[in-house]
Amino acid sequence: MHPGTRTFVTAAVVTGLAAVLVFSRMYSRFILVKHAGVEDYLIVLAFIFSVGLTAVIGLEVKNGFGEHTADLAPEAFVTIFKLLYVSIIMYSLGLLTLKTSILFQYLRFFVHRTFRRLAWALMALVVIGGSVLVLTSSLSCLPVAFNWDKTIVGGHCLNQPPLWYFMAGFTIVTDIAVLILPMPVLRSLHLPRRQKYTLMATFGLAGFGCITAILRLQSLHASSVSTDIMYDGPPAHAWSSAELNIGIICACVPSLRPLFSLAFPRFFSTSRPEYLSNPYPPGASYQRNDSTVELSRVAKTQYETTAVRSQLDNTSTEVDDDKAIHIKQNWSVTENHISA
Repeated sequence: MHPGTRTFVTAAVVTGLAAVLVFSRMYSRFILVKHAGVEDYLIVLAFIFSVGLTAVIGLEVKNGFGEHTADLAPEAFVTIFKLLYVSIIMYSLGLLTLKTSILFQYLRFFVHRTFRRLAWALMALVVIGGSVLVLTSSLSCLPVAFNWDKTIVGGHCLNQPPLWYFMAGFTIVTDIAVLILPMPVLRSLHLPRRQKYTLMATFGLAGFGCITAILRLQSLHASSVSTDIMYDGPPAHAWSSAELNIGIICACVPSLRPLFSLAFPRFFSTSRPEYLSNPYPPGASYQRNDSTVELSRVAKTQYETTAVRSQLDNTSTEVDDDKAIHIKQNWSVTENHISA
């Protein structure tokens, strides 16, 4: 298969898979739960950038990307390098919004104070670092038109291969940080081992994006040392699209529990086992105040066994110093279970 065609097919397939997960997540959050958060809007934005990247790859291939450099007309170079410029920005913005979405999702799921501080700090690093990389990528040549027109007098560019490697390194480091961040909290939960490992595996799906980012390095190196970049460049684009879309897919999985419960009620029943379904001991007092149900005299260890499971059912809880539990959103409270 032609290198350009293979790259476009790869990008189209992974984008299609991401579309299925994103639309499923939107159905779950907007229709079933009716409580979308900022992380849901950000994942949609990341997907839009992914679709844009795939469209740009298609236009590049249409204009000869994947052909040998010697076989292309001069005007084709101009068009392809314009599209390459756009693709780099699409990729960078897609990763920035994707990671920010994941971290906002963490803030919805987890209430541990130290964890939240670390999540906010990592988010600041991702947003600031990602924004700097987007600006650096878009302004790596001045004037901007020098990216595709080397005849401009006085134009100059940064040494781009080191910039590519730095961007890849930053992506990998932040991928690893996002992957590791929730693991200590999940490991400390008072849950049966099987449920605990299932939760860790669910949140550990981000590791696939990290693996893809590492594999992308090889194709970046091949492009940077190539003497025929038009022919050797497409694999780097394929890996870029795969990295972004696999990240989107993995970020959507934890939000699909309500949809799974609807489709497979036997396996994803909203009723809890006794140690999960009755977190309110007999006589525990509570009072309803529009969007808050305050439950007192609930042991902290009992809360920890339900916190993450409740969050996966699209809730958000906070624990005060007096160990009262505040459950946000309108909840109906019965003797044996809670339903959002």
